[in-house]
Amino acid sequence: MVVTLDIKESAVDKILYFLNNLKSDIKIINTSEKNILDIEPVLEDDEDYQFMLKSEKERFSHPEDYGTMNDINWK
Repeated sequence: MVVTLDIKESAVDKILYFLNNLKSDIKIINTSEKNILDIEPVLEDDEDYQFMLKSEKERFSHPEDYGTMNDINWK
């Protein structure tokens, strides 16, 4: 039997702990984390920080170089 579960993030650790303790009776085929955004803050000592500052200044000094979502031809 194969069962697909949609588990709340707050319960994932508990459910996986429970399932891992039943390894002799079950086999975990696949685990995936949907809707998880891999977002990290950019800190001042990060490599990209200076690049992002420069890009932000350029956007304000040359707004004509930047478009909006409405400018994209989606067809």
